[in-house]
Amino acid sequence: MYLKNLACLVVETMKYLFELSKEHGYIPKAEVFSCLKAENISYKMLDSNNDILLLDLKIKPEQLSKISSRLAMSFFIDTFLFSSPLCFDRIYNLANKNVIKKDGSIAIKYTNRSKSADSQEILKILAEAYTRNRKVDLENPDIEVRFLISDEKVYVGCKQVEIDRSQFERRKVQYRPFFSPISLHPRLARALVNLSCVSKDGVLLDPFCGTGGILLEAGLIGVKVVGSDIEDKMIDGCEKTLSFYKVKDFELFTCDIGDINRYVSVVDAVVTDFPYGKSTTTKGESVFDLSSRAFDSISSILKKKSRAVVGLPNSDLVSVGENYLTLVDIFEFRVHRSLTRFFAIFEK
Repeated sequence: MYLKNLACLVVETMKYLFELSKEHGYIPKAEVFSCLKAENISYKMLDSNNDILLLDLKIKPEQLSKISSRLAMSFFIDTFLFSSPLCFDRIYNLANKNVIKKDGSIAIKYTNRSKSADSQEILKILAEAYTRNRKVDLENPDIEVRFLISDEKVYVGCKQVEIDRSQFERRKVQYRPFFSPISLHPRLARALVNLSCVSKDGVLLDPFCGTGGILLEAGLIGVKVVGSDIEDKMIDGCEKTLSFYKVKDFELFTCDIGDINRYVSVVDAVVTDFPYGKSTTTKGESVFDLSSRAFDSISSILKKKSRAVVGLPNSDLVSVGENYLTLVDIFEFRVHRSLTRFFAIFEK
């Protein structure tokens, strides 16, 4: 992630456009809301669809930097200029009405998610309005105007932040010192951490930490992480992973899920992926019984009003969790053709 020079004047309250990745249904939108909650930033939703989230935010530049450094399933954050139906005359009038007061060179770039809209015509209209009497610099502009075309509207703004999504690709399991082929993609692991609403000064527990993918993503945003696993080799591998990526504030131990409270008394968030599949050991215990014991342990150490984000092998286990915690939301995630995971958000 990097911050560009502000393309529009920063005021105390401003409209921000989040360009969403559309991965895993509602998760990109929920991730934004959860990050705002974690940073205690109030918002008012102005517009929303699968492509964008338009919010009225009371936010400081450093807070925007914190939000963007956490996000995994967005592409850009823009200060909002205007939106319009896909009508060329309307777009032209709004572009000329919504001027950019900041001086400097300019570039206009876009994302087209419509199957029918003429992106080149919209580009010409916006270029006529915004490049007049300005230097065009496509490589390093002072101002980058972005527009996103959805099925019914075009959204126009000044880019403030581009999310560095390539970092998650660089942390994929094959590049780590220790990994398991069933590990979550780093981008999904980061999103799950964000959905827990854990703050930077909080403590996050993964009681089935495995190779440490979830703990890694939490540690990289400055959260203190605690992990446990029933297998010594996983704890050893997890420590190698965290140390390799220079995560320093962590605590790891080998123990059964039922003994967690012997090692840790209270945590601000739990994010974990319950064991599943033939390659995962449950020491002969049924997934149902293991899940019941896990939820019992999690509920005993989770702070009130705090969240547990849990990956489950089937939706039937959601009701098991509801015996101990309050269900907030649930997301279905298809791993591949024969495997679907369910990620549930619970609150104590």
